[in-house]
Order: sequence, then C-alpha cells, then structure tokens
Amino acid sequence: MSTFQQRRAQRARRAALVGGAGFVAFLSLVGAVDLIGRGAELGSPQLPVSPVLVGLLLVVVIGVPMTTTAELALRGRTGAAGAGMGSGLLLLGWVAIQPLLVGQAHWLHLAFGLLGVFVGLTGFSLYRLTHGPGPAGFRFDTSPA
Repeated sequence: MSTFQQRRAQRARRAALVGGAGFVAFLSLVGAVDLIGRGAELGSPQLPVSPVLVGLLLVVVIGVPMTTTAELALRGRTGAAGAGMGSGLLLLGWVAIQPLLVGQAHWLHLAFGLLGVFVGLTGFSLYRLTHGPGPAGFRFDTSPA
C-alpha cells in the first residue's frame, strides 16, 4: 500500500514527464513543419539527405514517442516510466545524428540533449518510485557497514 507522500511524489514525476515530453513533442512537430516547409530553401547540393526526409524522421523518431510518453504519463499508466526512459534516449540519439543529416550543428542541439536527459531521468525516477529501489538483495539506500 502506498503512502500519501509516495503518491504525491509519483504525481509530481508524472507531471514533470507530461510537461517535458509534451514540450519536446510540440517543438519536434513545429520543427518538422519548418523543415518540410522550408525544405527548398535549405536544400543545397552538399546536404546528404533531403530536409523533407529529415522532417518526417523527426516526427517519427521524436514526435511520436514523446507524444506517447506524455499521454501515458497524463493518464497515469504504468508504462509511462519506460516510455520516458526510451524517448529520452531516442532524443539523445537524434541530437547526436541530426547534425550529420542536416550538415550543420546549432546550439539548440545541446538544449534538446539536456531535455532528453531530463525526460529520461524523470522516467527513471518514476520507475524507481513505482518499482522500488532495485533488485532484491541489491539495495542502493543502505550500507553494509
């Protein structure tokens, strides 16, 4: 049985997950529309792939998982923690690969990398709250001494 403090902490982590993942999902969709809409302006012979393809990949790789994470956390589903960890890792991977696809780096890559870390760690924190500190016999919060 959970205590009031545990439920309150879980609600706070879910709210942070909804806010972080929802924010990233919204901005990824805006970025995809921008990439697709301005694809002709950004297109140059030295770009390895089309900006339209990068925009579509942005929706599929970042927009959909972050939207799913926000929806699961908003509804209080048990899969929200795992979705948060997974979508945070996907965002970190995307931030590492997108400059290679587009051909340029921007300071926003660092900002979105930090958002990926935030979403992933918030998902992990929610997982620890709902499933306990770790496997039986391997506790992090006590010292053998």
